Amino acid sequence: MNTVRTLTRRLFLAATTTAILSVTALPAHAAEPMRIAYLSPSFDLSDAWERVFWSLQGRLDELEIEYEIQGLAVASHVDHAGQLAQVESIIARGVDYVCLGPTEYEAAIPALRKLKEAGIPTVLYNYLEPHEDEQARAMTYIAFSHLEGARLSGEWAAKHLDGKGKIAIIQGAPGVTNDQRVGGFREVIEKHPDIEVVMGPFTDFDRSKAFDAAQNLLTAHDDLDLIYGVSSTVGLGSGQAIRQAGKSDSIASMGFGGTGDEIVAMREGWLTASVLRSIDDSGVAVADAFVAHSKGEPVEQVWGGPFVMIDKDSDAEALVENANRYSKPKMGR
Repeated sequence: MNTVRTLTRRLFLAATTTAILSVTALPAHAAEPMRIAYLSPSFDLSDAWERVFWSLQGRLDELEIEYEIQGLAVASHVDHAGQLAQVESIIARGVDYVCLGPTEYEAAIPALRKLKEAGIPTVLYNYLEPHEDEQARAMTYIAFSHLEGARLSGEWAAKHLDGKGKIAIIQGAPGVTNDQRVGGFREVIEKHPDIEVVMGPFTDFDRSKAFDAAQNLLTAHDDLDLIYGVSSTVGLGSGQAIRQAGKSDSIASMGFGGTGDEIVAMREGWLTASVLRSIDDSGVAVADAFVAHSKGEPVEQVWGGPFVMIDKDSDAEALVENANRYSKPKMGR
């Protein structure tokens, strides 16, 4: 059975513009392992990026694939130039496959062009729309639809408020992800004329910035009923601000992703709801795409995973266990 060196949480979150880990899983007789580079926009965004990293490996272990994997992350979700430099470095180093989680979809186009030119099959993670330019098109697109998740979130919010009230939306960073997570939510809410929406600022998907934004919104609007944060970190930062104000029982807070940290916050009562992704399924999809390609088999161009809306009153134990079945043994939660 293949073995993988474990990595402490502290080291994993020390994301920089250089490689932060290198894990090998191959038996003693192996000669040519599959060389993989895993690039995320920042492990601080949510624990989803770490879970995909471990579930990708868990699936490869299951399939008894010999591999070496390097994980890289930029320090900031908006460090587009830093991520391009990382891509250039792995091309120079030489790898067989890349899983790229872009800092932003359009900002990743130069990197995708370089990977295509180098002939490195690439999975683009967190986006479902193949680029119109074939020279910038990845082999496979794996994600959970931001629009679908946002619509489910909007439906939950409208029902929670019984069709009337005041909602603040705290944004992430300019780009496709933010646009879809805001747009899908507003598409549903706008069907309810008695719900007022206040648009909050961009926060670069940063938890501390989301905390500050929520504090400002709570001060400026003392009649808020709900704050919708467009990511795990934004939702958690908002929930913390509401808790500090002593209003967790009267003002609902929402995240996006159903990550481990969000589950804990819901259990503790200071995050109200989030849309849950079966995140490890997507790591399996990444691994399966690499393996299929290595065998000369067809690879689906798009893989989209399902969502389930959960809140602090949900009995979601089984859902969470399945969602984190590969990553939890490595992460401890």
